[in-house]
Amino acid sequence: MMKRLGIFLLFATLVFVRTVSFGQEVPLEKPQIEVKAGTGQTKESVYEEYEEFVKVVKELQDKYVDEIKINTILVNAYRGMLSGLDPYSQYFSPEDMEDLKIETEGEFEGLGIEVIVKEGLLTVITPLLDSPAFKAGILVGDRIVKIDGETTENMSIRDAVKKLRGKLGTKITLTVVHEGDTTPTDITIERAKIHVKSIRGARMVDNDYKVGYLAVTNFQENTVRDMDAAIQDLLKKGMKCLVLDLRFNPGGLLNVAVDMADKFLDRGVIVSTKGRDKTQNYVYQAHKQGTYPNFPLVVLVNNGSASASEIVAGAIKDHKRGLLLGIKTFGKGSVQSLIPVGEGKAALKLTTARYYTPSGICIHEKGIEPHVKVPLNFTETKALHEHLAMINIETKINESKVNEVKGTETVLKGTVGAKEKPQYIDMQLERAIDIMKGIEVYAKRSGSP
Repeated sequence: MMKRLGIFLLFATLVFVRTVSFGQEVPLEKPQIEVKAGTGQTKESVYEEYEEFVKVVKELQDKYVDEIKINTILVNAYRGMLSGLDPYSQYFSPEDMEDLKIETEGEFEGLGIEVIVKEGLLTVITPLLDSPAFKAGILVGDRIVKIDGETTENMSIRDAVKKLRGKLGTKITLTVVHEGDTTPTDITIERAKIHVKSIRGARMVDNDYKVGYLAVTNFQENTVRDMDAAIQDLLKKGMKCLVLDLRFNPGGLLNVAVDMADKFLDRGVIVSTKGRDKTQNYVYQAHKQGTYPNFPLVVLVNNGSASASEIVAGAIKDHKRGLLLGIKTFGKGSVQSLIPVGEGKAALKLTTARYYTPSGICIHEKGIEPHVKVPLNFTETKALHEHLAMINIETKINESKVNEVKGTETVLKGTVGAKEKPQYIDMQLERAIDIMKGIEVYAKRSGSP
């Protein structure tokens, strides 16, 4: 059973998959449907509701101005049923399933933003780093009020996705209202090929105190393997403490989040899931084998850290393995299952459980508060977006400079050209580094190893 926590992503959405049997031979004239009456309902009243549904379908077929195929009516009905539940439950038609398969391969064409419908508004969870949307200035929490001039009011996620998708090189104009602002802004974006990379910016951010850094942008199949390679490389370079950056990370595969947290914890509960169906109840435990050394750890989080990111952050916080720094996380604590229907050609992405941190807290719609709060205003957040987009580029430049200067193991901050603009200062990262320095100084004075 593959599991995943996922917000509907324009670039990729993998939810954990639940195994369902196919090909059962059921006589068509006697469909074996179990009708469950809800609270205060009898089976007779439920059947009456079914009869009304059939009548509505017949009226649509007979009297709508244009002829409608029964499949179109039913697909719209399925989508309507699920859209009324929560922002995450959806119906995937066979066509949608093909799109989902393409999107989840890690490379696709589009804008690179993750959205949900929140309080009736199409809202950006976070733009994918390096994506066209990111570079164009789309920010966490932006409300998309128009797409190419058409209002998004009452627009479903699927309809929005169809409008946002398009061929490579084509342009789209989004009218957005930035969080905390009231004036709409038109942002034109050119669609491009999106490459999803999980690990970025792995480097030493302070060579005197041996502070390592790496950012995890999402949770894919290879994320833990890539993270492990990066951390082992930093350890070889003498890393004594680590800053793990989960800012703007919207989540991904549940099992990958568990495996990542397991790397930092040697025992105890990592996360548990609970649903109405007992098969959704599960407790994930940490294991000692493969655990990293107990180096000091600071995890950077913000309101773009969601779902699987919050599993890792919550486990580290509850087990007192490290400090969380930044601002409160998004608060996406529900689990979706991809349930095949229609002979496996279509599927329901249905919220089937909620997840709980080791201390038993469900953070859904609440988020996780960091130990150390370092808030950013709008201008600072926008500058941070621009800075993070350059992390890999600057790292490669610095590595090239190191190779050019024999016997030099470090490159001083800001040495990217005398006439270039002043180096951006990531206040949250700098605060994390200061904390690490303090821990190292205290350890030396107290004689700790």
